Amino acid sequence: MKNLFTLAFALYLFPLFAQNAAKVKQLNGQSVNTEALQKRLTYLVDSAKIAGLQVAIINNNKTVWTSSFGSKDLENQKPLNDSTVMYAASLTKPVSAYIFLRLVDRGIFKLDQPVHFYLKKPIGEYPKWKDLADDTVSFNRITPRMLLAHSSGLPVLRQLYGNKTNLIAKPGEKFYYSNEGINLLGFMIEEYTGKTLEVIAQEEVFGPLQMQRTSMIWEKPFESNFSYAYFKDGKKYGSERRQSSRAAGSMSTTASDYARFYIQLMSGKGLSKENLQQMLSSQIAVTSQRGFGSLRDSLTHENDAMKLAWGLGIGLFQSPYGKGFFHTGHGDANQNYAVAFPEKGIAVVLLSNSENFERASAQIVKACIGDTYSPFKWLGHLDY
Repeated sequence: MKNLFTLAFALYLFPLFAQNAAKVKQLNGQSVNTEALQKRLTYLVDSAKIAGLQVAIINNNKTVWTSSFGSKDLENQKPLNDSTVMYAASLTKPVSAYIFLRLVDRGIFKLDQPVHFYLKKPIGEYPKWKDLADDTVSFNRITPRMLLAHSSGLPVLRQLYGNKTNLIAKPGEKFYYSNEGINLLGFMIEEYTGKTLEVIAQEEVFGPLQMQRTSMIWEKPFESNFSYAYFKDGKKYGSERRQSSRAAGSMSTTASDYARFYIQLMSGKGLSKENLQQMLSSQIAVTSQRGFGSLRDSLTHENDAMKLAWGLGIGLFQSPYGKGFFHTGHGDANQNYAVAFPEKGIAVVLLSNSENFERASAQIVKACIGDTYSPFKWLGHLDY
């Protein structure tokens, strides 16, 4: 009887121990010992003065290794762990795109139906978008596809344009990364369905995928284990606790939870074949020298070989290992990155609570999965 109990206990614990494999496969087919990987990442985190980092590595469309480094609370020397809730920032955008496409699959929305069709009032009658009243004709051409592909012509943030939301390009003509556009999509979803985005996200994504430490808004249970964020000099920024959902970047999550979402996309599940293909297919080529800042208006051919482009809510590029899809998350002092190579079944999710992450992101991604093809130069991560 004692032996049977011991066996049952061992089988119960097996998934906990089996979650972290002794080796992880990299893109070139070689395997890396996770002890060595732990040491390498510890060195990179310490040398870059990254406050804290969560890592989730996917092999064969399964999470095979997770680990956490550094602190969630530097002042009180509290270590970060795999269950610590982190601010996702713009890693929210692919989730919002996925939600919208699930609603398209059910016939609630259409990708190419102009946005104004779904709004209760003309866009200029909403205080938040009153500036667009002067360009209603152009606005009325904008579709959800354009919002998701960042080709609507809306600015990245109104604060950078005198707190105005005038169009900065003609709809459908140019890639301009736009928080304003994705947030408009979220508002449209909420107004048309009569549900808040956090409720819809729970119904469509977080519940079905068992992402138990993830929400579009701050939840009370997160108080038991969350991270503060820190600036480059180590000063505390605080913690992001969004009280209202924003499709562009209000989500809180963990690396292991977000890996569940990436696995869903890599496995081709949750969406119709047509809409998954649309999401992960080029909607507009990215020809700017940088994604953000002054060089975003400077055209270049340096990314032509990798076919840098945007799909629906997510970035795309080509590599020797097939198509890659990626997204960043850049808050005031939270910096994240996730990239997947679906043809290889390999991906990595990285969440940090530090403004120092991006300077070391390329080295960290290379150490984790051997990826040297992510567009870190275009993202500006190599400019430090």
